[in-house]
Amino acid sequence: MAHTKRRIAVIGAGVSGLGVTRVFLRELQNDIGSQECEFVCFEKRDGIGGIWLPDTYTFDPTRAPHTPLYDSLMTNLPIPAMVFTGHDPTPGIHLFPHAREVIKYLQAFEERFNLRRFIRYNTVVSRAVWNDRHNQWDVRLHPTDQPENIETQAFDHLLIANGHQSKPHIPKFKGLEDWADDSRVVTHSASYREPSPYRGLRVLIVGGGASGNDLANEISKVSKQTIQSIRSLEEEQDGVVNKYGRIDHFTRDGRVVFESGRQVHVDRVILATGYEYDFPFLPQIPVRTPEAEANMFYNYGAHIYPLAQHLFPLLAPFPPHSIAFFGLPNKSILFPIIEDQALLAARLMTGKVKMNFEHELDVVRARNKELLAAHNQSPETVSRIWFAMHGEQVPYREDLRRLAGETERIPEWTGLFYKNCFVLRDEWVDLMKRGEADSWVKGVGENGIEDWVKLTYILLERADRKGLVKR
Repeated sequence: MAHTKRRIAVIGAGVSGLGVTRVFLRELQNDIGSQECEFVCFEKRDGIGGIWLPDTYTFDPTRAPHTPLYDSLMTNLPIPAMVFTGHDPTPGIHLFPHAREVIKYLQAFEERFNLRRFIRYNTVVSRAVWNDRHNQWDVRLHPTDQPENIETQAFDHLLIANGHQSKPHIPKFKGLEDWADDSRVVTHSASYREPSPYRGLRVLIVGGGASGNDLANEISKVSKQTIQSIRSLEEEQDGVVNKYGRIDHFTRDGRVVFESGRQVHVDRVILATGYEYDFPFLPQIPVRTPEAEANMFYNYGAHIYPLAQHLFPLLAPFPPHSIAFFGLPNKSILFPIIEDQALLAARLMTGKVKMNFEHELDVVRARNKELLAAHNQSPETVSRIWFAMHGEQVPYREDLRRLAGETERIPEWTGLFYKNCFVLRDEWVDLMKRGEADSWVKGVGENGIEDWVKLTYILLERADRKGLVKR
């Protein structure tokens, strides 16, 4: 049944969902106040925070955890890159805070801007289908613990913020199923919490990203041997963590064989191989390979194609302005990107700005063609790097702001801090090991976010004296 009020729903109350909710409430405050617009955010868990909200998970091969949060997790980015506009963190916390500080920050953000009254907790969105007849989304909901208790609502716009760290990517390796037996186990890093289960064992971590590196370093302190397979590794390195290249296959007698010919017996395999974009509640988004349909909207797992500005669907069975996908870009500073994405989406969906979606489709197709040419016509490679921002995040954010009618400049430190985030993190870890980190942050933040920016620059100078900084 059609409705008269504008109705907008956010799916997910993690970092993306909270940022989107805050921006939309600000942009729509008059319409919401006059009851011309209804706004709600659905969250399947009993609290906000998404992956930053701890889960009392103990390993269970039949159930994936709600979050990949491990006990020692600290951020990969410094505080200036981990905050929303106008909401500063607690003074004196570490520049690269532990996960428990991040969830405290998000909970304080929710409280400060009174977001809780718009969030329905313990509510699962099980299905959302575009209704052409009524130009609306027909959405099925149910309480998290009562899947049989189905409720149906209609919305004009859906804001998708369900995150992309819930469906582990499980690559296929020849012989891995034969390798695994009662004494040898394969898990994904999503299930990792702390290193004690790996004491005295020979452990292989597959993946060279931030989590893979963290797990390898942590497990190496208790394991008999720790091996890390890094796909892009150019030269093998033996050390506390033995770093090797691509895996060729596994054998039934417990060995992993690398493409270099090196063979190692291992007792455990941890796949730190990332996650896939997953929208099980949106059946109108087909999952397919890029070769199958080049001229329609699809989810390839590693990327969604085509999206205008990584946000709005093109060639889809629903209008581009009816739905937006937030937080898909990776290798980026997420918090401010979410705010800029939400600002454009709010103004587009309320008619304050317009977009030329035909032009946007041309831009996306041209980028796809360019990336294919640069990567041996490999759609798999293009899919894997499609949302990787790297040096593109500043111009991307500038485009979002321009389209939203904003002229404020991006802070000049944005690209520099991100480009050197792992160098900065290593410097901070060194200060922690020396017992100096607490003194570095004493009083920092009492004058606002600029204190944290200044501290990050000082840490950058420390790294620069060692010749480690990228300009």
